[in-house]
Amino acid sequence: MLLTKRKVAIVVIALTVLSALLAYFVKPHPPLLEMVSPQQELPDYKAHYPGDTSLANRLSKSYGLAMVLIQSPYTENNVIALEAIRSWGREQFQKEPDFLHPVSLEYPNPRRHSFIEAFFFNLFTSPRYFLEEQMGSLISWRIADFHNSSEYTSFRTSYFETFGVDSDSAALLARYQTDKGKMAVGVVLWSLMWLIAFIVGLVYLITSPAKARFERLQKVVAYLWLLLAPCYLARAYIENSVATLVSALVSAIIGLYLRFPFIIKIEDRGALRVYATTMNSKRVTFAAWMSYSLLAIQILTWLKTESLIDPDPISLLIAAVTGNFVHDPVAEEKIIGRIIAAGWVVISIWAASEINRDAKAAFEAEEKLASLKGPAT
Repeated sequence: MLLTKRKVAIVVIALTVLSALLAYFVKPHPPLLEMVSPQQELPDYKAHYPGDTSLANRLSKSYGLAMVLIQSPYTENNVIALEAIRSWGREQFQKEPDFLHPVSLEYPNPRRHSFIEAFFFNLFTSPRYFLEEQMGSLISWRIADFHNSSEYTSFRTSYFETFGVDSDSAALLARYQTDKGKMAVGVVLWSLMWLIAFIVGLVYLITSPAKARFERLQKVVAYLWLLLAPCYLARAYIENSVATLVSALVSAIIGLYLRFPFIIKIEDRGALRVYATTMNSKRVTFAAWMSYSLLAIQILTWLKTESLIDPDPISLLIAAVTGNFVHDPVAEEKIIGRIIAAGWVVISIWAASEINRDAKAAFEAEEKLASLKGPAT
């Protein structure tokens, strides 16, 4: 125990020293991610000076621009995409008329008003920015690859016919894809972390002996909930959201209960006592089924409430993989929704069979116990 405390103290001291050194010598800068450049959209692009609001005036003062569409297999998708860009551009120009030609490209870091915030800011911000920069480069490569497709060629032709072949239009299209790409950076990083966690958990379950299967399943489900808690906590810290903070607390309680099951009893004098207990296979099965059901509900809710202007994490993940940030991935979302629904049906059947088997085994055990007592007198 003394050795364990010493190791914890060494880790705390090392992290404190590292944070102090980073605070003095390193000033983290957010990566200036430019997923798409205007030159990619228009080779003859010429940068305008800040203050040029010609395209802003055209979008803000018009309630509808005539759409000139080149007939192609992607016409319907192009109509939706063009309307989304027009709505997005109008909204951005209303917030900041010169957002296409900003004076400064730097993104200011928010001030850290507590020593806890400052400690974690210096410790984790630089690695975070590094990962975001690498992921941004990967997404840029996927977008560039999509630009060579016939689907994007059809869209690009319709876009410039609608908004005009000029530098502002090229900058608007590049900025639209860049902003969507930035939104996908965090989604892909979180998805990779969860993918690794699921693979590790799956391998841990597959390699378990039959007698330890439910014990390992209990640990996997518990650790996934415990992993979800700091993820929610990070989101609450970034978004300053009380609801997300409550979700982090609930996830931590569920994870701790599944990992270290307990019961609370009220003693004679009203005192509360906490006792450690165990979970049988029926409860572990229910916990696994409930956890997957909540995951399925979350994903299906995302798929039903997404839009091109306000995309959900699943849409952003699909776009990052395909490089297509202009079209709505309807077909891919339907496939994912069907896979999630089919998985829920399979897990529900498995859970019902396991619970039924446990009930049958318990009934047979009671019958055997009754037979040992002999005939009733």
